[in-house]
Amino acid sequence: MEGHLAKLLTSVAAALLTLIVPLQPLHAEMLEVEVSFVKADTNGDLYLSKSEFLTFAIMQFDMTDGNGDGIIQKEEVGELASGEEFKDNDSDGDGALSLDEVVTEKLRDFNHADANRDGKLSLIEVLETYQRQASAEPEDGQNRPMETPADSGR
Repeated sequence: MEGHLAKLLTSVAAALLTLIVPLQPLHAEMLEVEVSFVKADTNGDLYLSKSEFLTFAIMQFDMTDGNGDGIIQKEEVGELASGEEFKDNDSDGDGALSLDEVVTEKLRDFNHADANRDGKLSLIEVLETYQRQASAEPEDGQNRPMETPADSGR
C-alpha cells in the first residue's frame, strides 16, 4: 500500500510541477517526458539518480531491439534512423546503435541536464533541458533532445 501511495504522490507532484514550471503550451511530448520521469524514478524520491536514468535507458533499448541481438538496427526504428540524434549516437558510423553507444550518449545527456551538478536530475532540470533543446530543434522534429530511438520505440 505504501508503494502505491508513493507512486500516486509522485504522479500528482509531477502533474503539479507542470503547472508551476513556466513552459510553452503543454504538448504531448512534455507529458511523455513527465511520464517517463515518473517511470524511471523507481524509488519515488522525485529525482533521477544516474543509475535510475541509465536503467530506464537500457530498458527502453531492450524494448526497441526487436530481434534481441543487442543492436538497434535502422529497420527497428523506421524514420527515426534518419534523424540527427540517431546519427549522433552512432559513434562508430555503422548505421546501428549498440548498447554502449546509447549508454555513452545517455551519460552525456545526464551530465548536460544536471544543471546544479548534484548528481541527480529533478523533473524541473529534465523539463528545462528538454524545453531548451526542443526550441533549438529543426522544424522537421528529427532531433529529439534527451531521446534515443529506444525512447521512441513505444
